Amino acid sequence: SCTLFLVPGIPLINAVDDFLNNFIVSGMTRAIHTLLIVGAMTFGIVIAIRLGNVADFTAVSLRPDNIYFSQAIAAAISAMGFSIIFNIPRRLLPVVAVGGIITVLLRNIMVLQLGFSQTAGSFLGAAVVGVLALKAIHWFHAPNIILTIPSAIPMIPGVLLYRVLFALLNIQDITASALLTMMRNGVEAVTIIIGIAIGVAIPNIFIHRYIESNKQRTVKDLLDKRYIQED
Repeated sequence: SCTLFLVPGIPLINAVDDFLNNFIVSGMTRAIHTLLIVGAMTFGIVIAIRLGNVADFTAVSLRPDNIYFSQAIAAAISAMGFSIIFNIPRRLLPVVAVGGIITVLLRNIMVLQLGFSQTAGSFLGAAVVGVLALKAIHWFHAPNIILTIPSAIPMIPGVLLYRVLFALLNIQDITASALLTMMRNGVEAVTIIIGIAIGVAIPNIFIHRYIESNKQRTVKDLLDKRYIQED
């Protein structure tokens, strides 16, 4: 729990976002940066596990158990905590807190009330906040990424990634069923991260394409008018 704030959620989301926007070099750079952070965390966790005889924590369920007040408060604190770590302006902290509440509560409603998977619920929560942020950027005069990524951070499955690591460190002693559980945790963590990144990125991609098409249309109209005047 103490090291969850070190999970590189922002580089992970940014890397996927860059790949979706065809910024391959930037995406690769951020992905490698993420791997370096994870490698450093892995080294520290290995030392802690080996020296501290850490007990198995893979049996605790991560499925949300309610959609009520405590979850909203936890999401707001998490979103603001990550925002402070990454030096987001203080005036935007309440906005980010509300965004975190929206994403987590939407995910929980989708999972608990409608029977969606955590991946689908996380995707929908991130997508809704991404759409809302397209309007909010004009109200608060802030870039889209500053509002959307911290809001989605509380849904990053850091514990699932740690469970995969824990199983890998003890792979000589685990059973076949534990190995399958490890693989399932890893796949679920990756799909949740991809779902969050795509949910955050899709509204951004559409608005960028809309703005770009408007720019091209405006340039074409200006050129047509100039050619008509010259004729």
